[in-house]
Amino acid sequence: MMISVLLPFRNAAETIVGAIDSLLAQRGVDFEVLAVDDGSSDGSTERVRGFQDRRLRLEQNRGPGGIVGALETGRKLVKSAWIARMDADDLAHPDRLARQLERAMQPDRPEGVACRVRLLNPWGEGMKRYVEWVNSLSDADEISRARFIESPLIHPSMLIRAESLDRAGGWREVPWAEDHDLWLRMLAQGCRFTRVPEVLLDWRDGPERLTRNDARYGDEARMAMRCHHLARLPGLAARGVSIAGAGPIGKRLARGLIDEGVALHGFFEVNPRRIGETIHGVPVVGSEEIATHWRDSVLLGAVGIPGGREQVGRVAASAGREEGVDFWSVC
Repeated sequence: MMISVLLPFRNAAETIVGAIDSLLAQRGVDFEVLAVDDGSSDGSTERVRGFQDRRLRLEQNRGPGGIVGALETGRKLVKSAWIARMDADDLAHPDRLARQLERAMQPDRPEGVACRVRLLNPWGEGMKRYVEWVNSLSDADEISRARFIESPLIHPSMLIRAESLDRAGGWREVPWAEDHDLWLRMLAQGCRFTRVPEVLLDWRDGPERLTRNDARYGDEARMAMRCHHLARLPGLAARGVSIAGAGPIGKRLARGLIDEGVALHGFFEVNPRRIGETIHGVPVVGSEEIATHWRDSVLLGAVGIPGGREQVGRVAASAGREEGVDFWSVC
């Protein structure tokens, strides 16, 4: 078997038949679908049992309740070289798996291949902007550099090399988003992810999404995750950081990194009312000082206003900073 698709589900009776139908319609590739029931009580399990197809396997979550337990149950059962992901309310294009596997077999041998997605039933402008942004990240370097901004990969759009997933320890229970945490761990190990240009997944939005109802996907948890993984980048703790942006995002980022034991050298700011202040015991200087101040530190861009990320990136580049080496954007 070349690909195992992990399809965790819980009370998805209204959508799971369509999701499985779209997977069983995949063409040009050897695959199986492993549907892992995470304690459904709405008839979802019976709908899965109703399929008569040798490529579909039904298993019960053997770990803790929740998506991580269900995914880890599936991961430990499969023997395929590649693991794909999909959720029980999504729809896959018939060529999705074949197209992603074709890209995965190219000479650069990426550890993971995403596809572009189409958002179904968008619930708010924020998700629309996120999908537009993530679809724009096409190659491995772009995805790697974007890792601390938002999740640069949409979980149910992924095809992942099983041995690389095993090496990273699989999915884990964390106080933040389990998928973004996985990408950060794999990227830190040197894994490379890319994305095929086609839209091959319909990704359903709605008010019931975990991202809207679970604190692990909220702003505070996301900042804690960024700080946790930033602090573990090679050399960052020894060099310390300087932060472009002394507003609320920059202050929270600084506090979190200090709590992680990272030295904070200072802030850069364009707002004249903040220049000259002291925050967390360090000075705030003008953004024009980026080229001269705290040159040995790692610069973090934390400006949340529209266009702020791009502006900080241009200033950092003109000061000789290399994104993904001694400069990272975090929002």
